[in-house]
Formats: sequence, C-alpha cells, structure tokens
Amino acid sequence: MDNKERAQELELKAYPRQSPLQIWKAINEADLVVSGGGGLFQDSTGFKSVMYYGAILALASIARKPSILFSQGFGPIKTNYGRLLAKALLPLATRATFRDQPSLEEFKEYAPQVPAELTADPVFLLEPGSLQASQEVWQRCQLPDPAAPVVIVALRPWLDLKLEMWAHALNEWGESIPEADRPQLLLVPFQYWYDQGVAKRLGSLLRLKHALAPPLKVGEMLALMAAPQVELVVAMRLHALIMAAVAGKACLSVSYDPKVQRTAQRCGYLNLDWEGLAGGSLKTSLERVWQERVANAREAQSRLPQLREQAERAFTLAGELL
Repeated sequence: MDNKERAQELELKAYPRQSPLQIWKAINEADLVVSGGGGLFQDSTGFKSVMYYGAILALASIARKPSILFSQGFGPIKTNYGRLLAKALLPLATRATFRDQPSLEEFKEYAPQVPAELTADPVFLLEPGSLQASQEVWQRCQLPDPAAPVVIVALRPWLDLKLEMWAHALNEWGESIPEADRPQLLLVPFQYWYDQGVAKRLGSLLRLKHALAPPLKVGEMLALMAAPQVELVVAMRLHALIMAAVAGKACLSVSYDPKVQRTAQRCGYLNLDWEGLAGGSLKTSLERVWQERVANAREAQSRLPQLREQAERAFTLAGELL
C-alpha cells in the first residue's frame, strides 16, 4: 500500500514529507502538531533524523502551534552534533509522552523544562475483533493442519540475521516435542514487502510444518494473533510483541533494538537479547517459554489494562493542547 492509498484508507490528508513548503502549509493548517511514530529522535541511522524531526518542532514553534511528541521511543543520540541539535530543538516541544521509562529519562536530559510523561504505545488500544474475523483471516493462511497449535514467527531483516541458526533452533526445538503435540509455524511478514524475503528464506530451511501468511492489514494481523490456535508468538517486530499482548498470547521477544526489550519488560515477556542468540540460547529460550506459555500469557493479560490506560493517557494529554 502506497502513502496515497494509506491516507485514503485512514481518511487523512497527506503531504510530501520532503517538501519544506508543503510541511509549512500543513503545520499552518493544523491546530496541533503531533510528532508520532517510533524512535524518531536518534542518530543511530545518522543525525539527519534528529535534524528533520527537530525542524518540525521548530516550524511548529514559529507558526505558534502547540506540539507533542506522541508515545515515542527516544534515543540513543550518540554524536556530538546530534546532541547539540537535540538540546537546541527539543525544548521547542509543548509536551512529550514516551512509551518506555528509559526514553522518558533520556529526553529529560535534553529538555527538562518540557512537561513529559510515561504513556504506552497506542497499538495497545486496539481490539482483537471477533472469533469470526480471526477464522476468516486464518483460512487465508492455508496452514497444513488448520486445527493444530501454531507458533507465529515474525522476523525482520537485520544486519547479522543468521537464518540458518534460526532454522536449526526452531527445527531442533520443534522436533523435541512429541509429534501429536508439535506446533506448526506460521511465518508472518509484518511489513510484508520488507519482511517477506526473510520469511521465505526461513521457510525454505525449516523441516517443521509451516506456512507463509499473506499480506495483512493491521486489523487482520491482530485478528490472526487472536485465533485460538495460536499458542506462542516469537517476535523481532515490536508491534508483533504488542499485538501478542493485546491478543492475550504468550511471546518470546528477540531484541535487536532496545525498544523491543523495554516493551517486552513492560508486558512481562521473556526477552532474548541479540547477543544471546548464539550458543543454543534461542532453543533454550523456546523450550522455556513453550513450557511456561500459559503463565506467560496470563502475566501479559494482567498487565494489559494498565498499558491501555497509559496509552489512552497520551491522547488525553494531546487533546488538552487543542
């Protein structure tokens, strides 16, 4: 789906993000400037991210429009130039909310005068939908045995993603389970056109029964997670982890980025950091979370009401600026 189609689906007016004149026009037409998204203020991918999103705050300030950093992750900002930009531009925000405590604390180092609170990712507010919706999506996945238990695997491309190691760990773990109880794997590319290559290559290395999920919209993805056949989610993708919690499922989080580990901790999920993947840790972690999956799911379910409350709080704080 391209940006124009997405804007139409969401009933929004889209502006080209690389056109300063169009951005200025959009800000002047707005009542509130919401700096939303994931980890926007970081320079791991270069200082231009800090400069670009900081410039949006500057333009909002010039136009005398209130602005809010909305349930973001923050940092790391490692370069001297990135830090200088952050110290100059972040204080221009009217208010800030963050999806994890370390992000909130790092932001306060740059803009202690800006009112800031811990909230939660807005995806926590989604509803899984009906059983019928789950089963309709389920049928499109064409699993070998539609009634057998399923483990969803949501990976993404990453610099040193070793799919042979992943396949070996999944095969060894799965084949250690008695055949009558052995789950199937459903490989789910969350950002389909970006993740599908990884999912297909992993599938070619698996001995376990598996299927590749088709392209799915957000609501369909959550409906899939909520299907009763799903007993565990293995997530590199942050929003696969969050949707697992919303759907009340057990989850093994694999953290390639601090945001994944931080959110897994808030949900009560077992997290395996990137450095811990080697040396058999993935198989060991799979065994542990599979054995504890009922308790794991219950823990996430017990934490969900507070996370929903905190996610809702971000909307309340934004609304107060209007």
